[in-house]
Amino acid sequence: MLDVLLCVLANVGIFVCFRLFSTFKMDTFQAIVFNYITCVATGLIFMDDHSILKEINTDTPWAWIGMGLGAVFIGTFYLMAITTQKFSMTVSSIAAKMSLIIPVLFSLFILEIQSKIYTWVNFGGMGLALISIFMSSYKERKIETHQISGFDLVLPLLVFVFGGVIDTTINYTNYRFLTAREAPVFPFLVFTSAGIIGIVVLTIRRRGLALKNILGGITLGVVNYFSIYFLITALSAFSNDGAIVYPLVNVGIIVFAALISVFFFKERLSKVNRIGIILAILAIVFISYQEIVSLL
Repeated sequence: MLDVLLCVLANVGIFVCFRLFSTFKMDTFQAIVFNYITCVATGLIFMDDHSILKEINTDTPWAWIGMGLGAVFIGTFYLMAITTQKFSMTVSSIAAKMSLIIPVLFSLFILEIQSKIYTWVNFGGMGLALISIFMSSYKERKIETHQISGFDLVLPLLVFVFGGVIDTTINYTNYRFLTAREAPVFPFLVFTSAGIIGIVVLTIRRRGLALKNILGGITLGVVNYFSIYFLITALSAFSNDGAIVYPLVNVGIIVFAALISVFFFKERLSKVNRIGIILAILAIVFISYQEIVSLL
């Protein structure tokens, strides 16, 4: 359970970084680019077998997927940051974590991987997840601290969709292409691709780099890397049973993010927002109730 807790804290740390970027008036995109550069450097430090890197070429099928996914990663990370800053850590974390519905459905109906028999309770939980995103994102005009445009209201949904695309693509690639030896290299390639794309965009924008943006990105990068590292160790601790680990991690992230959002950043949650959080927790419980019952 320690690995699960560390995974939760690392993931919540990502949203805390996004929130602090706004507080300290950092250039969010610059910080995100240096985040991926830091992820690459950290990955090299902790990678046991570097020889596999020499074997990657254009004929490697998952290499192209990894490079393409890099663009989705950096775009989604930026959407998560903006959602956190315009709404709250709670809204962004719920939208990101509820996206587990998409890879679940993909596994069921496309890959046809079914580790359990899904019931109306499971599918009801998926419906609740969608409702929870909108309810947790709802803002009453009397508590708004800034103007929220019509497009801004779509941001949580975009985080939800693209977060699901990322998880689904990783799931598909791991299922169809990756060997156990290649698996650790795939996220490294994704981070590298995202970093290169970010550097190109920064060069085109021609904005001067600020030290605070670089330091913020480095901090985010270390937290980001270990959010994945502790997820892997948590899965190992539970014999790679993701059906148990992911719900535990996701509920933990939503609850911890909400608590930090309220008590440390003094973000106000309306009654509708609080109901949305409760529905998010219930959604994950309904989606994984079979695994929860098996633990009792």
